[in-house]
Amino acid sequence: MRKQIIGLTACLAGLCFSGCRDVVLSTSLNDHILFSGTKTRLSLEECSLVFLDFQTRYNLYYENLGETDFWKEKAGESDFSDYLRDGRIKEELCTLVLLNDMASGLGVTLTDEERSACQAAAADYYGSLSDEEKSYIQSDESKAASLYEKYRIAQKTIDELCSGINTEVSDNDKRVMILQLIAAPSYEEIEQAKERISSGEDFESVAKEVSRFSQIEYQVSRGTLNPILEETAIYMSDGEVSDIIQTEQNYYLICCVDDFDEVLSSENESQVFGKLRYATWSQSFTSYAKEHTVGISEEIWENLHFYQTTAFTSDDLYETYDRYFCNSN
Repeated sequence: MRKQIIGLTACLAGLCFSGCRDVVLSTSLNDHILFSGTKTRLSLEECSLVFLDFQTRYNLYYENLGETDFWKEKAGESDFSDYLRDGRIKEELCTLVLLNDMASGLGVTLTDEERSACQAAAADYYGSLSDEEKSYIQSDESKAASLYEKYRIAQKTIDELCSGINTEVSDNDKRVMILQLIAAPSYEEIEQAKERISSGEDFESVAKEVSRFSQIEYQVSRGTLNPILEETAIYMSDGEVSDIIQTEQNYYLICCVDDFDEVLSSENESQVFGKLRYATWSQSFTSYAKEHTVGISEEIWENLHFYQTTAFTSDDLYETYDRYFCNSN
């Protein structure tokens, strides 16, 4: 399966979003406006910048794996390039249009300082493009600035939708535990393992000999473990061994190695908060998307393709944005 390189809207949201499948598309646009919402327009030139960014990042990722012909590989009934265009990129651009449309109703606007930062980011990004890349996108620095303004408004719209949530993540929600597991297909086998451990044998040694799975130790956070096992594991302390637990497939024993790994729990905090933000803003966004139309010039869209060259080496569109706005939230 091909890696999904997430776009800038998904980065701003913290998670990949797929709500634009409910958007109705039309064909009533002119030769230069590719996407149109209630108030927001995306030009062909702006969209071409997004195409270039996706192409550059996919090229880099697969070149590092030694693959060069991935654009022409099949993804279902389509070439991978068409699959990416009609799936992830169309979704990215629809999301951008709708978030900008929502902004006016929420009173979200840009400050003069933010507009200046968008212009500076655009100058940086456009300055990184080769002549070949500029020829491909048929765009200019002003279109890059306009695109960055739309992404900045999208980010501020998401922030506004999330303004009421508690920014603190509890220790219990962010907690990552280190567990060792023994899985056996029969009660008799797991009971024998339990007796050996109770007699003083090392849990891990018994697990390596008895467990039907080669992996013994796991890093576990809330929602990542079988709920039947999690119900027991979440209340365990360092060094504790559980009673026998039965699931639909196996019988288990759990040993809690660490009930709160400080480093992993700290790293997990941003993931937990990102999921909370996503759950908060996506509910309002999905409701809005179901009631509002995004128009698209289908004829232009069908003729918009990746250049399919590995010569594109521009800066990352999001990383350039991030340099100017990552400390402003």
